[in-house]
This record gives sequence, structure tokens and C-alpha cells, in this order.
Amino acid sequence: MNINVFFIQLKSSLWDERYKFMILLIIFVFQVLSSIISIFYMEELLALFEFDFINPIPPTGEAAFQDFFGDQFFFGIIIMTLGTMTIFASDIENGSISFSLSRPISRTHYASAKMIARISALVTPFIIASLVGWVYMGITFEIFPFERFLWALLPLGLFFIYLGVTTSALSTRTSTLTAGLVAIGIFIIQFTISAFEPLELLSPFTFSNLWVETLSNSNITQEIIAKICLLIGWILIPTGLTLFSFKTRDL
Repeated sequence: MNINVFFIQLKSSLWDERYKFMILLIIFVFQVLSSIISIFYMEELLALFEFDFINPIPPTGEAAFQDFFGDQFFFGIIIMTLGTMTIFASDIENGSISFSLSRPISRTHYASAKMIARISALVTPFIIASLVGWVYMGITFEIFPFERFLWALLPLGLFFIYLGVTTSALSTRTSTLTAGLVAIGIFIIQFTISAFEPLELLSPFTFSNLWVETLSNSNITQEIIAKICLLIGWILIPTGLTLFSFKTRDL
């Protein structure tokens, strides 16, 4: 019975997120294609705006591959932070949380269904847009090995999930604005310490940088797989904190 209630709540939450999904899909696809197109027409764009760079980015498939993944990395951080900082705080602030929990559903099932639906609505458009970019890049430049592409995509997707569950945890105890600001502060600190040894091991940014390695090395080593496992661990920690915090919150 509890499992059935969970899936009913998940289906309801996914339906509520459908407009967010469609809007983000359009934005992500536009962003990915514009990154590739800008590389393809780099020389023409430089001439059009009369820019004269000493070392302009070469219009090659390798450059396009790096550019659109780089753009997705920083663009995704913003999307995931803004998209999840309201996940619980807004319901608590406007009082709708009481109506949701008045149905026969536990707090754990409600919170987990809410997170899965919201994060899926934020991460799935990124994955679809990246696949569209891979196809378009193959048409415009050259076909990259699909296995290499997936191994570059995996840590980015996992990192965005980590951002989502971290901000979700903050959203259970703070206001919407505070959750977003604190999340941004945490990410800045984690990004900063990732540059210093051995503090870099405390930052998930260290493991998310796996995508940089895969750009120049298509061989999947045990070290790379270990880093992915560590990144999954970084997801599980704030997920557990979110469920515990929401379960013990006075509403």
C-alpha cells in the first residue's frame, strides 16, 4: 500500500513539473546547439564583429565537444540551484504542505517523490539536449564514439543531481531565498577547496571534473569508475539529510 501511495504521489509531482520540463528542454537544446554553431562559424563571427584574437578557438569537432560540455556544466549549476531551492520551502511558506500531507502518505514518501520528480524535470532535459547536440555535432563535424560521449555525460548528470539534493536539504529548514543563497555559498567553498590538496577530496567538484579527463582520454580506467562511485556517495549523503530533516521538521 505504501509503495502504491508513493507512485501516486510521484506521478502527481511529475505532472506538476511538466511545464518546467518543456521550458528547460527548449532552453537546453538552444544552448547546446548555439555552442556548436558558434564553434562552426567561429571565423565568420570573429570577422563579423571585427575581433582579432591571437589564438581563436579552432572550428573543429573536438573544440565543439569541449565547448558545449563546458557551457552545460556552468549553466546546469545555475539551473539546478534555482530549480530546487523552492522544492519544500515554498510549500511550507504558503501552507500547501499541510494539504499534501493530509492524504495517506508518509513524510518520507512525500519528500522522496517530490525530489525525484523535481530533479528528473531538471536533469532529463539536459540529457536529451546533450544527445541532440551529439547527433548535430556528428552531422556538422565528425562522429564521436558514443561510449566516450556517455562517459563524459554521466558525471555531469550525477553532479547536477548532487546539486539538487543539496539544495533540497537546505529547502527543508530555510526560506526559498536563503536556501538558494546558502547553496551558492556552499558550492563556491567546495569549488575553492577542490584546488588544494588534500582538501580536494572533500569537494564533489573534484569528482565532477571527470568529464575533463574523458575529453582527452576515451579509456575507462578503474580510477575513473572509483571517482564515479565517490560522486554517487556525495549524492546519497545530502539525500539522507533531506529525508531526515523533512521528517523531523515541525509543520
